[in-house]
Amino acid sequence: MDNYKLTHTIIKIAVENGIRYIQDNPKRGVRNLLDLGEYFASGRFQKSFFNLAHKMLNNEDSSYYTIIENAVKNINHDTLTNFGINMGYNSFTYGAKIIRENEKTRGYKIPWVLVLDFREKNVNHLAEEEISDLINQGKNFGIYSYIILINKNNILIDLSSIIKNNGDCAFIVTLNPEIINEEYAKEISNISNFCLLIDLDDLDEHMSNIELLKKYKCLYGGCFYYDCNTYSYITNGVISDKILSMNSNFGVMIGKQNYSHETTIDADDYIFDSRYNNSPVFILDFYEDIDRVNKIISDKACFLSINSIGQVNFNELENKTEYNIRTNSLKEILKSTD
Repeated sequence: MDNYKLTHTIIKIAVENGIRYIQDNPKRGVRNLLDLGEYFASGRFQKSFFNLAHKMLNNEDSSYYTIIENAVKNINHDTLTNFGINMGYNSFTYGAKIIRENEKTRGYKIPWVLVLDFREKNVNHLAEEEISDLINQGKNFGIYSYIILINKNNILIDLSSIIKNNGDCAFIVTLNPEIINEEYAKEISNISNFCLLIDLDDLDEHMSNIELLKKYKCLYGGCFYYDCNTYSYITNGVISDKILSMNSNFGVMIGKQNYSHETTIDADDYIFDSRYNNSPVFILDFYEDIDRVNKIISDKACFLSINSIGQVNFNELENKTEYNIRTNSLKEILKSTD
């Protein structure tokens, strides 16, 4: 057994035992998992993460104990284990090491996550084999995390085989709650390397659909697309209340194309500070936290998204480039970021 497989096996056994322990003794179980994580932490990201985690959990009354306890109680344990390991070890440890090695030898920037922006429906959309090939190329560079934006584009079932066939990767998918049905919920419940983010704009009209995700113990949270007119919903607690109403404790805030730099700074400052303020909801800022992790892993900011017909974009403003994964390899695309 090679070193990766051995380490992965040890971590999986330990995490499975830790989750069972949290059920019986939440606070002690969480602290034991933190100690375990610190034992395996070797890179800059891991050390930064566990320093943050200890600060969050120093308070015996920290809401994060409740958040973790709720996750263990309400989410399928295989999903918690596999998604957590794929993100925490495969992406942030094993993959991060490969990214740094590749950046050193190749001389160009490599993102830790690829964003597949499939929100727009296109007749000539990427085929399953094209998406699978992109992910295989990504893993060769150390990329083990993939965010897929689909919203109302009803293609999740089509993507499920790709997600299952890449069981060593962590996939996060955003969608509108109106397209969730019994079939979706059942399918999602059988995918253990998958996290769903529900668009909160239409949540109130589709709470019965959220109940299906709860019924099948899916891993899900909320997402909110904000701009200068709506970011106050983040800071005044409206978004946190919506997330709590769907029996979840985490969410991702995504700046729209027309949001201002000042709005971004205000929203990100609030979101970052909220993690230390005993908030009942753990909130991330999509673009800012992707950038923050990039800089911890490799000291170089790099954002890369690909739309449903393969066009490549290097920033959050959705300015499409001349590159396309149908005509350019990922290596050629990444070389242009230098």
